[in-house]
Amino acid sequence: MRVRARVARTAAGVFMAVATAVSVSGCMTVHGGTAIMPAASEEEAADALAHFVEVSNESNATFDAELNRTIESGPLGEIDYAGLVARGTVDPEGNPDFEPLELSDTRFLIPQQAGWPKFFVADTATNRSGENRWLLVFTRDGIDEDWAAVYLSVLDPSLMPEFAVDEDGYAEDIPVPVVDAGDTDATEDADEAEEAEEADEAGGADDAAAWDDSGLVVPPGQLSSAYNDFLASKAGPFTDGTYTTEAVERREESNSNPAYAMQYQDSVPTEPGFEPVALRATDGSALVFFSTRHHEKQTMAEGETPVVDPLVEVLMEGTAETSVTLVRVAMHAALVPAAGEGDIAVPSRVTGVTSAVGE
Repeated sequence: MRVRARVARTAAGVFMAVATAVSVSGCMTVHGGTAIMPAASEEEAADALAHFVEVSNESNATFDAELNRTIESGPLGEIDYAGLVARGTVDPEGNPDFEPLELSDTRFLIPQQAGWPKFFVADTATNRSGENRWLLVFTRDGIDEDWAAVYLSVLDPSLMPEFAVDEDGYAEDIPVPVVDAGDTDATEDADEAEEAEEADEAGGADDAAAWDDSGLVVPPGQLSSAYNDFLASKAGPFTDGTYTTEAVERREESNSNPAYAMQYQDSVPTEPGFEPVALRATDGSALVFFSTRHHEKQTMAEGETPVVDPLVEVLMEGTAETSVTLVRVAMHAALVPAAGEGDIAVPSRVTGVTSAVGE
């Protein structure tokens, strides 16, 4: 593994994932302290990444979900845990053809932060994704806790922003006040959805405006709700793309099959470890990691029977006689411009089924 510099370089494979709340940064008083300091040293970040690779290789070769829980949390942890449980049940002997993860040309994006939680980002090449770069976000909530990977995104190098750094070479994070807990049913009428949102967030928008000084077109703490709203209505400041307009079109097309009807409900995860993470770019924009949760219910027409993947069946409660509801967790990387400078691009989305219900 080669490491260089603070905004320093090391590659990885995507494993199962590719198949609080006040702030994740900023000046919080924790145990009486608000001292601003690097989230980690380069050596500490490199050790955390090396440990992650070692344990990931073992847990993915043997489908050991509990072992994997020792190095992952948040959306990445939830996706991988479910995937490993499912594969370990279907193939209890493990994966004899597993190819170990290897990293190269890694750099660490380490911000200076006060209080807890803290985070850093490993930007790395991998033996799994060609020329694409992997971005692994590591967090921990206290000095005595181990670092855990919570987000994984895959980016074309041409889309990687130039990150802003301070005079000491540390990355600039954007404090993320999380005031958003949106829940949008994509089958609702657009007007009803808007009214519900206004009622649910009557005080939230004002609170967000008071807290937010990101200068972005959408504050990082509201990005999950904005994305879910876009999936429901195709309205919002997002550019066309695979995970935006095309995702909406795929939902619309899913209801063209007379054998079944689809319903979608999207929500914002609020558990610890699911908070968004944002890094400032030199042009005032930001790269934001955020998560969403999606319920997808397929109800069969009379005389039709659901077909359930064996890996999903392991995770399913109930019996799929007339319908199946899949619960997916998704983690995204978004390029969020400064306010007035354009719309949001979502170049990376990693998702996985975490549970299911049969009826």
